[in-house]
Amino acid sequence: MKKHFLLFAVLLCFLSCKKGVKKIATVNKQEITVDTTSTEKKNLSDFHIFDLYSIENAGKYDIFVSMSDIYNDSLAIPEDIIQNQKTKTFAELKHFELTGIYREKLLKGTSLSETDTLFLYNYKEAKLQKFPIRDLRSVANLNLYTSEGEDISNYDYMIGFELNEPETSDRSVMDKTNNSLVYFGQESPFSGEKVVPVHWKKTSIDQFPLSLKNQRNLGDTYSAKFENLTYYLQDYKGEYGISKRQLAVVKDNKVIFEKTYTTGEGAELSPLNFINNNEYNDWQWTGRLFKNKPPVVFGFVSESFGCPSITFLDSSYPDIYTDCDNRH
Repeated sequence: MKKHFLLFAVLLCFLSCKKGVKKIATVNKQEITVDTTSTEKKNLSDFHIFDLYSIENAGKYDIFVSMSDIYNDSLAIPEDIIQNQKTKTFAELKHFELTGIYREKLLKGTSLSETDTLFLYNYKEAKLQKFPIRDLRSVANLNLYTSEGEDISNYDYMIGFELNEPETSDRSVMDKTNNSLVYFGQESPFSGEKVVPVHWKKTSIDQFPLSLKNQRNLGDTYSAKFENLTYYLQDYKGEYGISKRQLAVVKDNKVIFEKTYTTGEGAELSPLNFINNNEYNDWQWTGRLFKNKPPVVFGFVSESFGCPSITFLDSSYPDIYTDCDNRH
């Protein structure tokens, strides 16, 4: 009896393991499979990556990182700023340093300390800069949608850190903020490797490695290479153009990752690099952005009301949404 039970358990395990892998398609006479076995999601809720702002103040441009996506103290700025706003100039209201208890509150509210570091990483050039927090000014900036003469509330302020390298021209600031991300902590999470634009090329629809049976409104199909990975992208047509794109990533004749990108309120699909003679070919990026983590892709969707996401090419990792303080 025990032997029969053991054989049944082994058979059940074998069947459940086999069920996770199935044939999907044949591409270039190669069988393509996909692993459908579910995996437990990694917890990256405390892993915060920030975008940068270039903000004009008093005729110069400052590089600023807003912490307001994770710092929500209603008393983040001195009370007299709001109470006495009618007696202050717009320049005085627009930008000021937070010192004393207000800097302490910012550090405590973001779980940072003076001994932490701001890591600024340009992923296009694989260039890492380090700025000790103790050397950075903690500041408040009015958000870009607040105009002179309007009543101002605490919510209208972006609270964060200003890099101690003020620039004199918009171009030099853009050079530092473009293709750059920020992390705060004791150690940089960035890989030190370049992230590269995805080089898309049109391919035939029968190359797409996922089943398109019974699918309607199929558009163009694209492919690209990165190291030992092949990316496939399938367009789906909608009433007003391309309504969604399906990404499949193949390694060793197996689909290791898939994701669908869709349009929505304030979200539209970005142009594809090297397709239709676009002026810019740096929308989609891929590479090993983070140490000890899978490769990433990003840049498929342009968000008006949200923040950009970074996708790991491993379904056990959730997307990371950069903290960009996007407000209207």
